[in-house]
Amino acid sequence: MEKLIYAIKNANREDFLMATASGLTALFMLVDIPVWAVFIGWTWYLSIGANVRAIKEGAVTCILGGVLALSSVVCIDLLKPYLPWLLPNIIGVFPNILLLILTFKIPGIQPLVGFNAFSCIFAGYYLNGFPVHPDYWLNIVLAFLYINGGNIIGLFEGWFVQKVCRLAGYNPNNE
Repeated sequence: MEKLIYAIKNANREDFLMATASGLTALFMLVDIPVWAVFIGWTWYLSIGANVRAIKEGAVTCILGGVLALSSVVCIDLLKPYLPWLLPNIIGVFPNILLLILTFKIPGIQPLVGFNAFSCIFAGYYLNGFPVHPDYWLNIVLAFLYINGGNIIGLFEGWFVQKVCRLAGYNPNNE
């Protein structure tokens, strides 16, 4: 409890700027962008360097993870009517996760982002975390655009909020 009181007493303008930006992120709901995906992308930005390189590497890895996840989804959906119980999931996920893991040996591919992007698409697709359409293939594309799009928007939002904080006088080197 003491640490919480200490944190509250030491709140600064950067804390309020970030909280304000977080609240404004809800505006993405107006265009059906999943806000949770934006926050995950923002977290990637902060976790993998908080610089322009983080945006580039994060976006490339996000797209890679998303494409591999959707490959798993399609494989599972195609095999489900013909194979028992968990077999479609095993067959659909194993090769794509293996391929994802192998890409982590490539410089600039971010493992945290890759696994998160795969998980976001995989879970978001089956939980209908995007504007669902009755056409199967359009649904696949929409899942990619809305969920991975939200993740990539989050990378840029992290950069933008960082710039606003610096314009407001925050200097991370002084901490």
